[in-house]
Formats: sequence, structure tokens, C-alpha cells
Amino acid sequence: MFQRNLVIAFGVATMLILAVLVSGSDAKSLAGFPQPQVHQSSSGVLSLTLQATIARNLVRDPTTGETRLIETPTYNGTIPGPTLRAKPGDSLEILLINDLPSNPLGQRMGGFPHDPYSTNLHTHGLTVSPQGISDNVLRLMEPGTSNPVRVEIPPDHPSGTFWYHPHKHGSVSFQLFGGMAGFLIIGGGPGTLDSVPEVKSAREVLMAFQEIRTDKNGRLPFVNPAATQLGTDGNNPGLWTTLANGNFYITTNGITNPTLRMSPGEVQRWRLLNAASGATLVVALEDHGLHIIANDGITVPNMQTLAPGQPYVLGTGQRADVLVKAGAPGVYRLQALDPAASPGWSVVSASGIDPAPRNVRFSLDLPTPTFPVTLATIVVSGRPRDMPLPAGPLPVPTALPSIETMLSTPPNVVRKIAFEICGQRVFMQPLASRLPTCGFYFDRYDVNYWGGTNFTSLNMMRDGDDAGTPSPDPAEPLVDFQKEALFTHDKPLFDDMFVGNFEEWTVVNRSFSDHTFHIHQNPFLVTHVNGKPLPVPEWNDTMIVPAAQPQPGANPVNINEAMFGSLTFRTHFDPDTVGSFVMHCHVLNHEDIGMMQRLEIQDRHGSPAVAGRRNLAQHKH
Repeated sequence: MFQRNLVIAFGVATMLILAVLVSGSDAKSLAGFPQPQVHQSSSGVLSLTLQATIARNLVRDPTTGETRLIETPTYNGTIPGPTLRAKPGDSLEILLINDLPSNPLGQRMGGFPHDPYSTNLHTHGLTVSPQGISDNVLRLMEPGTSNPVRVEIPPDHPSGTFWYHPHKHGSVSFQLFGGMAGFLIIGGGPGTLDSVPEVKSAREVLMAFQEIRTDKNGRLPFVNPAATQLGTDGNNPGLWTTLANGNFYITTNGITNPTLRMSPGEVQRWRLLNAASGATLVVALEDHGLHIIANDGITVPNMQTLAPGQPYVLGTGQRADVLVKAGAPGVYRLQALDPAASPGWSVVSASGIDPAPRNVRFSLDLPTPTFPVTLATIVVSGRPRDMPLPAGPLPVPTALPSIETMLSTPPNVVRKIAFEICGQRVFMQPLASRLPTCGFYFDRYDVNYWGGTNFTSLNMMRDGDDAGTPSPDPAEPLVDFQKEALFTHDKPLFDDMFVGNFEEWTVVNRSFSDHTFHIHQNPFLVTHVNGKPLPVPEWNDTMIVPAAQPQPGANPVNINEAMFGSLTFRTHFDPDTVGSFVMHCHVLNHEDIGMMQRLEIQDRHGSPAVAGRRNLAQHKH
């Protein structure tokens, strides 16, 4: 298999090798900055084969300068996979061949992560059908099988930056650690962001930031089958002890710290993607401001300019389209800053509400980088160009209800979602210091649920209105919850989500870890962070829900006495998205052990709201 999938030769510098993946015109225009191979739709169809396969690649350790061979799961042998480019109204016709090894025998089953080499495909951010062979993440694609995928992109779908990646519950982190992800770009025509003169004239640069992990031998092992919790604590082994003391790389298009060249005054459009499994990336460019024109593929009403050096915080799965205007000649670093830095300039929204350290707690068994990490080096030189930036409003997507409509329409339903963590670590031991839901769910998710060995890290995503019943037992102060708190295929969390609904949700974070909320199929309009209104609501499909404050330091903090973080948003259920899909924490170590819920949008048979997308025109403006 390795001979068949060998994509690079030994002994050649990594950057030069991966530059081979750039098409001729792109390689010339970007002066060698690596760009993934492109597959473009033609005559309304984008047809290609994606092969999930173990492949060999070279990666350079920026600390030691050593170039190492790695063998990891990939798409088509490359890190990242190829870029898919389509237009509204096109069809994606993909044959996904699972050429990964057979799953191991004698695995620990139940709710514990298993079947590392089974996979599927998610088109992250697309407002498309979740049913059948479309964007169906409840589908399984086993090793040795060929699986057709057909995704019909609506004719009025927003143009923007989206991506694709595997979504097989229990092995998503593993497959993304290897590099299985790629850009999915929907190009726009007249009346879209792509036609704005200052954007159209800007050179486009794609930057996929990935978190590649291997053991010391360059291979990617799966989880420790004897794990009893997420992270090792004393004699209790963690999920990823298999990668303790391993190697860790943050790459940009498969390269550590590539070089990009610009002319003074030149404007480029950077499509930024955080395709890491769990790392929050606080992205800043030395001495330059980032000009935000889209969040998660959705155009903002007016370009938002960050001060020079001010970071844009990318949670896992998030994208940002930014314009960068090169300054004076010189060398500048595009960096990922320390997300947990104490000054507290790190925010979950560019609106700047409630800056605080961004802490994602998943496992100390996984090596962490030394910040800042240089994502790319920008060399500004040559003849000045003085290209303009956009002025005035940007064209808003016509397929989405207007912001005014979203805010003025009374919601059909108001919901509350809760992220909660229960565990047996030392600071969680006193009964009064753990959430009142923990005792009940520890009993519910017992040794049998976890495949024969107890697992005490409960990373839960619950219906926040499922309040339980008070109990006199201090170990279980609340009992008789009616719904599951960990993922189940069996039934959706809610039975009253109907197509055409306008809904308001508040996602509450009752833990000391950030959680990146993502819902499939339909984006959401964020109106509040921690209960504070945004000056301008923001469309997203993925966004960090801030951790509870204050954070525990030298002295433990009782979670029940902390101030919980929250996001409040409005959403609208598009007719194209009828069916079952999921919402989850996009810190994928959390999702893989259950922090996910199945949802289902139901059809209202005979209702004018589902007779066609065009009947929604009354809601657009």
C-alpha cells in the first residue's frame, strides 16, 4: 500500500516537494507558496475520486530543523487533501474509496472510540441535504469499500470558504491528526463578494492550518484501549497516552512555516481554515491589520478591520476570509499566539466582547506547541502597487434571511443547550464541587456503556431545559433526566424542529474548558456572547462558547460558583436541510467521546414554507 501511495521522494526539501502540488499558474503567481491541488467543476458537475489511504509525507520540525518521514491517514496521499471548487447549482459527485487498513480485531466497543479506519465525509458549512448519499455523517464507509457521494448545491447557495473532512464518530480526531481535510470553495458570480472589484483583483491564497500528530517513529497510533479517562491522572491512563512524547506539527498547507511574497501595497485575499482537531489558533500578522470580509464562508455586511497585530481567533473548524494589504518592505511573521495568554486579548468574536484566556482542556498526554508558532513568513519586497481596499457595504448572501428579518421575526421555539464536563479528577472529587447532573449520568454511563472498562470523563452536550428532579442524595442531587447527555444514534434530541422555523438558542458552557459549537446544515446568527449583545450580529456555523470564569489556577474553583460562558443566536431551518444531522463540540477529542447530539428537521407537509426555496423570498429582506 505504501508503495502505491508514495507521494514524495526521500532526501528532497519539504517545501520544494510540496510545491509540486501547485498548478503551474498558481506556483508562478504565489512564488512557490504551497497551494493544494485543485479540482474544478465543469458543466455543473464536480466529479472526482477521493482515496482515504495511509501515505508517506515529509514534514520539517521548525524547532530542530530536522525533516522527518510520517505515515498517516490522508486524502489522495497529500496533506491537506485536494481543493474542491464548485459553483451554486453544481453537483458534487465524489467516489470515496476507503483504502485504509482493516479495523483491528478484539476492540473495546460500546461508547468508547473504536474502528479507527471506518470513515465518511462531511461538507462542513454547506446548506445541503443531510440524507442518503449526500452530506450524511450518520453513514459508515468501511475499509475496502467504494462509496458514492452526491451533494446537490442549491442554486442560490452563498459563495464562500467551506471545507470537507471525515466525521465517523469515535475516530474523527485520529483521522484529522493524520491530515484528512481539504478546502471546499463555492465561487460566486455577480452580486456576491467574489465580484467586488477590490476583492476580485486581490490575489487569492488558501491557508489550511492543521495539527499533525505522530509517535516518535512517525506513525499515527489509535487511542489507548485501557484508558479510563480523557487525560492521564496518576494511575488512571488517558485516551491518548499512545501519543505521549510524540511529535507534533502545526502546518500550513502541509508545510511548517512556508514563505509567501508580496509587493508593498499589494492586497491579497487569504482564505484561512483551522482544520486542527482541537487547537484554537489566535492568528496575527506582525505590524499588519487583518481586514475581515467573511466569517465561516458568509460575507459580513461591512469589512471589519483589526488593528495591526490584533489577532483573529479561529476555533477548530472555523474559517475567515481576510484581506491583507502589505506594508513597508520587510519580513513579517504570521503567527499563532498563545491562546491562554493572561493579558486576555483573546476573544471568541472580532467584536471584542469579554476577552479572556482561551483554554481548551482535552489531554495533557498530547504534546503542546511552544507559542508563538510561526504559520508563515511574509516577505514584502519589490515595486509598490498601492491596491485599494473595499469601501462601503459588502453584498450580503441572498439565500439567507436578512439580519433584520432574523432579529425581528418572533422565534417559533426558544431552546437552551448545555456543555457540561463530569470526571473523577482530584479537583472534581468533592461532591459539592461537581455539577449536580454528574451523579445521575455516572450511573447511566457505566462500565457496560464504555465497553467493559469504566471511563470517567463525561463530556456532555445536553438539552439545557431537561432539568431533572431534586433528590436528597448528595451524590445525586438531581435525578430522572429525560434525555441522553452523550451521543446516541437512536433518536434526536428534540422532536419539534420543523422546516421554516425561526429559533433562538442559548448555548451555555458549564465547564472550565472552551467548547467550539458547530451545527451542521444551517448557519446561525450570533447576537450575544456571555449575555452581552454584539454591536453587529455575526453569521457563523462554528464558534467558541467561552469557558466558565474564573479559571482554576493554584487554588481550585467550584464550578457551581463560577460564571458560565454562553452564546445566544438565531437560526432558520432551510427547506434543503430536512433530515437527520448532528451538532457537537468541534474540539474533536470531546466529540469522539460523546459531546454530540443528533438533530432532525421535519417537513411540514403541505405548508407553503416547504413548497420551494423561492417561497422564502418574503423572509430574505
